[in-house]
Amino acid sequence: MSQIRVVLFDVNGTLLGYEDPLGFEKRFAQACADLGHPVSVDQVRQAFSSLQRAWASRQIQNLRRASSDEQYRQTMVSVYRFLLEELGVPGDRQEKAEALYERFIVREGFMPLFSDVRDTLQHLRQRGVRLGIVSNFPTHLEQILRQHGIDSYFDFLVVSSLVGLEKPDPAIFELAIEKAGVPKEEILYVGDQMDDDIRGAQAVGLKAVLIDRHGHRPQCDCPRIRTLAELVEMVRNPSILL
Repeated sequence: MSQIRVVLFDVNGTLLGYEDPLGFEKRFAQACADLGHPVSVDQVRQAFSSLQRAWASRQIQNLRRASSDEQYRQTMVSVYRFLLEELGVPGDRQEKAEALYERFIVREGFMPLFSDVRDTLQHLRQRGVRLGIVSNFPTHLEQILRQHGIDSYFDFLVVSSLVGLEKPDPAIFELAIEKAGVPKEEILYVGDQMDDDIRGAQAVGLKAVLIDRHGHRPQCDCPRIRTLAELVEMVRNPSILL
């Protein structure tokens, strides 16, 4: 089994996200209250379930959604508008959705940093492992990483809106392999989505690990971890990945 010399990370849901399984729903409920239309967390949960069904249909159509800043903005604004409509928030929903984009994506740094991220990155760097990111993200990713205090851990970033490619396109993973500068057998990719992350990485011959923090995919057909801390042992003993 080849030594792991480079670890590549997804961002949303992998490095940034909510320890609380209802973290997004609570954040969105608070945003609705701030807009003068209080809703319950359960109402947001139901609206989000409707969004996931609609999103699955969108993905099936293979629409590009993050290959430029404007694509990403339009995608997220449409997501927020969909939720506002499902929740019956009155007024100009397009304007409110755009305000939510500015709040969530620009000012507030997307989502919080998971509590296991900094220690894991530090342990991997201490072992001499190079770290990179492959993410469907707007162009200010480096600023977001700096805002969360983890930018210095990464040797390189491959950001969809900067390179004009997005996961699961094999080309964005090939670009990351080129930047890694080692054989693909010595690279490990970590993400939280089966299609964009795991299938995309596997399609170009990368080892891929699913991080399933809330235990939603116990039957996945790939290596699975519940915390990033488990990566340290995987890098120390790559045979775990077999």
